[in-house]
Amino acid sequence: MKFSKKPLIILFAVIATCISLSFFKASAESTPITDQQIELIKNNCVYTKNTLNQLHSSDALLRVNMGQTYESISTKLMEKFNNRVSNASLSNAKLSSATNDYDAALDNFRNDYIIYERQLTLAINIDCSKQPVSFYDAINIARTERDQVHNDVLKLNQLIDQYQSVVTQFAKDYQAFSQGDK
Repeated sequence: MKFSKKPLIILFAVIATCISLSFFKASAESTPITDQQIELIKNNCVYTKNTLNQLHSSDALLRVNMGQTYESISTKLMEKFNNRVSNASLSNAKLSSATNDYDAALDNFRNDYIIYERQLTLAINIDCSKQPVSFYDAINIARTERDQVHNDVLKLNQLIDQYQSVVTQFAKDYQAFSQGDK
């Protein structure tokens, strides 16, 4: 099975663009917020909040769709194939190991998304016209958490490719073994 990564990469690029509005480019850890940035935040508060609300909505839909896809890969493909191999009394240690790695990465994705979603909600709920510095800091934290979710997605895609390689090798080994029995 080949899993298309292109729509996901495009979506995360859009998310990065939306969150990385020009007045949020400086990192809270390395550069203090300037008076000019504070004014930009106050002046663009309504627009920024609308953008963040749209991002929040689209992220929720993406999370559900991607979560279901990743869950299906685990339960409908990996687990079922591993069970068939095991029921046939064939060695499936590498398949099980790859599945366990994938399931652990899927749990990380779920947990990290919850953290990101909570942080984005927190940022959205801050009145940026009255608390621009808190808003700025909350957005920076949300961006960091979103980056972690993005890394989790990359890891899941890598583990899907790894599982596919293990299945391919298993098929080659099984075919060689089967031909040797004849």
